[in-house]
Amino acid sequence: MIFRLFALTVFCASPALGWWCEGHEAVALIAGKHLSSAATAVVHKLLKDYPSTVARGCQDGAKDPMAVASTWADDVKKSEKTGTWHYMDIPLGLKKGDPEEYCEAIGPSENGKDRPGCILSALRSVVNILHSDKEPDEDKATALRYLIHLVGDLHQPMHTTANNDQGGNCTPVQFFDAQRVANLHSVWDGMVLNKDLAGRKETLAQLVERLDAEYAPKRAGWVKNTPDFDKWALEGHSIAQKTAYGELTPKPPVEKFDPKAQCDVERERFGAMHFTAGDAYQKAAAPVVEEQLAKAGFRLAEILNTLWP
Repeated sequence: MIFRLFALTVFCASPALGWWCEGHEAVALIAGKHLSSAATAVVHKLLKDYPSTVARGCQDGAKDPMAVASTWADDVKKSEKTGTWHYMDIPLGLKKGDPEEYCEAIGPSENGKDRPGCILSALRSVVNILHSDKEPDEDKATALRYLIHLVGDLHQPMHTTANNDQGGNCTPVQFFDAQRVANLHSVWDGMVLNKDLAGRKETLAQLVERLDAEYAPKRAGWVKNTPDFDKWALEGHSIAQKTAYGELTPKPPVEKFDPKAQCDVERERFGAMHFTAGDAYQKAAAPVVEEQLAKAGFRLAEILNTLWP
């Protein structure tokens, strides 16, 4: 496959896993409900004509083309060396500033390492490919899969924030009475959502229908000036400060930004603080997670409708 973008363990060390299957699929399914007929036709044709040849990590039987495509970028990030494209580490204590300061431009892989780039530069790159009349359809299909996934990732608050802890991966959290200590990133990737679904006794399809209806009144405001990736990143960062970190017991100290912070060291230090997330945390976090999923779905649809009106 040619693609020119220039050119679960609980304690996963990577900060770029993104929403788990349910979250990414929910974003894609909500978006699909708001596509124009033209955008629907182009999206489905690209995904059908240039199918992924990579085994899908989410073995949940998803059938919708966008839902299936929504997790592809996680399946290939190791082979494509695009792990850094899924997140950016805006320091937790930042109150204002330019998120671009924490983002590398996309570039080629060097010495087998991940390619440079962050979620902002990756999103701009794939949108440019999809907008171009000169790019081959095969590359557009790949760019489309990245777009569906990365818009979801951008709305996961731990993908735009870090406290010297790799987006929460190095912050241990006792989530309710789970036998194994989780980390803050995994709590937001799926643990809050899964507990929410279990408590409501909802299927993914039911969740999508409920969120689509519940947040419909906010859709127009959320999609205004789409895409505004910088603004969306700062929205997620604000949520992380207020809720993801702010609602933990005890409240974590804001660390002085250190780009060379070592995960093992931070994990041990934060582990000694014995952070917990129980009923009060779930009550604060679940509505935020749901809103972010709806927001991502609406905005993804708006991007695609603008590309193919």
